[in-house]
Amino acid sequence: MLSGKATRLQSHFLALDKEYEARILLGIETDTWDREGKIIAEQPVPNIDRGDIERLLLERFKGEFDQVPPAFSAIKSEGIPNYRRARRGEAVKSQARRVKVIEIELTDFSLPEFSLCLECSSGFYVRSLAHDIGQSLGCGAILSSLIRTRIGDHRLEDAWGLEDIERIFKTREPSRATCPN
Repeated sequence: MLSGKATRLQSHFLALDKEYEARILLGIETDTWDREGKIIAEQPVPNIDRGDIERLLLERFKGEFDQVPPAFSAIKSEGIPNYRRARRGEAVKSQARRVKVIEIELTDFSLPEFSLCLECSSGFYVRSLAHDIGQSLGCGAILSSLIRTRIGDHRLEDAWGLEDIERIFKTREPSRATCPN
């Protein structure tokens, strides 16, 4: 999160590659492609194993490909974010964009959910990945949890916690060069 004068750097950070830990739930679809949305379909999960998911990830979702962003996204159409239009019940047709998955690894497999770690380009939507996996398997899927673990060279484990920030403000310490531990 950026604040104060640092907000001017936002576009720089958004353009960097990112790394995520994601959990995907099979057999359900929502209008937002995550847990926050309204359930629009439920289907049985096919009889698949870990190898089936690993093959799908590597064959279909590693490298460069076109991805359609979710209707509930901050992408603007005629100056209005798509999520606003979607919340009003308007039809949102997002254009596919070229994205890249640099690395993708299945880290846990316990149906109907599985977890993965992925490194991807700017503009990649992990909710779209979950949705597309569900479509590929014929059972629907949603993103059930997401943690951004890296953006560019900045890693989550190097981030300051809320307690650190509060202490800095309370003690009026000037800027800190390293993360307090």
